[in-house]
Amino acid sequence: MRTALFTASYNRPDLFLEVLKGLEQNEDDLENIDVYHYIDGGAESKQQELLAHIKESKLEHQEIILREENYGVGRNLIGARRDLYDKLGYDRVILVEDDLVPGPNFIKTSLNLADWARQYDDIGMTQVWNLPKENVTENHLHLVEATHTHSVTYCMDVEVWNEIKETLYDYEAKYLTGVSYQKKKWRAIRRKFMKPRYVTQRPTRQGKLLLPQGYEYPPPFGPRLKRTVPTSQDAITSLALWQKGFARIATLAPRARLKGEFGVHCTPEIFENLGLNNQGEYVWEQSVPTEFALA
Repeated sequence: MRTALFTASYNRPDLFLEVLKGLEQNEDDLENIDVYHYIDGGAESKQQELLAHIKESKLEHQEIILREENYGVGRNLIGARRDLYDKLGYDRVILVEDDLVPGPNFIKTSLNLADWARQYDDIGMTQVWNLPKENVTENHLHLVEATHTHSVTYCMDVEVWNEIKETLYDYEAKYLTGVSYQKKKWRAIRRKFMKPRYVTQRPTRQGKLLLPQGYEYPPPFGPRLKRTVPTSQDAITSLALWQKGFARIATLAPRARLKGEFGVHCTPEIFENLGLNNQGEYVWEQSVPTEFALA
């Protein structure tokens, strides 16, 4: 499969340097993967510092995309996927955001999990990072769970993207184009865009399914859309996947560490409340699984 990996960065060169160093640990596993870097623009972007880190890195890359203006994280991510899937024709794409530091087996596990999940028609997204959990050991490396956790990294096949992309493009055209991402009309997004599309019962897909009937997998935003429901492009991606009957799965054992205490969607208080101050520095000794199972 033609596979691309892209990073999305803005304004955090110190964290991004750690991300690059983490990817360098996976250099051998990246041999057949094309790497792209999407750097957002604007007065506060620190583009040149980010660019310098990429040029100094040992990590080979296919292309660096410098946004000429501030796209905001939503347009930057949607635009990157449009490029990689629609224009360049990749079969699958891995995202790594600029505050997610990969561990030594990050890429190999990402690929193995994505390969394994392809047999199931109800899995739309795979990821090898998860919120911290107690008592995760090497005995849990092969276990996955259905999740709605943060999309700071994931792998998605083009077949899934083709089913959900029109929802993302519609959202982009109506609410992100020509406006600051921070000033998007979140009330209108929630009321006019999300509410008509939201169902609490995930549609059942045809074919071979991973999640058995009765598996506890609640809707991504609860039984109804509250006024606190996020309206980010991550939220719209989750909505589009759910609307099409897809589930997201993540390994119980994280193969990366999230360090973005300060960011567009995070503050030190949120970071602490999510338990992210208690992430382990995992370096798993045993071989990377090729087969996985629901926890």
